Amino acid sequence: MPLGTRHFKEEQQELLDDRLKPDSRLEVEQHLESCEECRQEFEALRWTKQISRLRFAPTTEPANLQEDILKALDLEDRGSHPKPIFLPTWRRQRRAILTYALVLVVIAGLTLSYFVFQATRRNSAEVISQPASLPLAVARDYWNYQGEKVALSLETDNPQELEKFFVSRGIAFDTRVFDLSMMNYQLVGGRIHQLSGRRSALFVYRGKDSRLLICQMYRGQVTELPPAGATLRENKGIRFHIYHANDLTMVFWQEGAITCVLTSDSDQEEVVQLAFAKSMKV
Repeated sequence: MPLGTRHFKEEQQELLDDRLKPDSRLEVEQHLESCEECRQEFEALRWTKQISRLRFAPTTEPANLQEDILKALDLEDRGSHPKPIFLPTWRRQRRAILTYALVLVVIAGLTLSYFVFQATRRNSAEVISQPASLPLAVARDYWNYQGEKVALSLETDNPQELEKFFVSRGIAFDTRVFDLSMMNYQLVGGRIHQLSGRRSALFVYRGKDSRLLICQMYRGQVTELPPAGATLRENKGIRFHIYHANDLTMVFWQEGAITCVLTSDSDQEEVVQLAFAKSMKV
């Protein structure tokens, strides 16, 4: 970006919370379209907010709790007799106690919501202060394509045509785009992509029930992967690193100087077996 360009760091949280005015929202969204750095930070912030909402979601009181309590009190007060002008002392005391309890429930809910919000902000800051882990970035790429936020540069069902496309765009390693139709996955196309700041060849297959299978290949080492959360499998002398994010399975492995990863929301073992089939000892 040119020197002096504003990066809208504070406004990203307000954009997620839908607190920006229309003109400011448009300005921030236009900046995110043109700034890769801010777009990655924004996606990491959105990811963290979604995960935190799932992990820290409070159990809230029923929406009509206050109304239901007051109705119950009124019904019991009325009973089958005319309502007296003055409530008996014990009823006034009971009403005061229940009203006080209701206030405590509401305060507790608001307090818990505040701490959830603070936890979300802290977690968001931690993610933004560090580069996104490779499994997180791969999962985000999958969801971005699934949500039509990432487009393919070449749509084709011809593996050779896609391989030639990658070569023409400067990919110097063998991408080995396979025909997986015998495994019920049809090639859709591919693009030159950026995976956590590194250039990758990304290609997409679509299987039964419209499930996606996305392959990425980039120069790197599996030693860059986070050890936490990985399941290791070995096949044909190749070690596979398996990660999960919600319903996604991501399988990484090494081929010489190239790291490959398959990602899909299909059955986990099916994704692993596809990685075994595609892998090659180098």
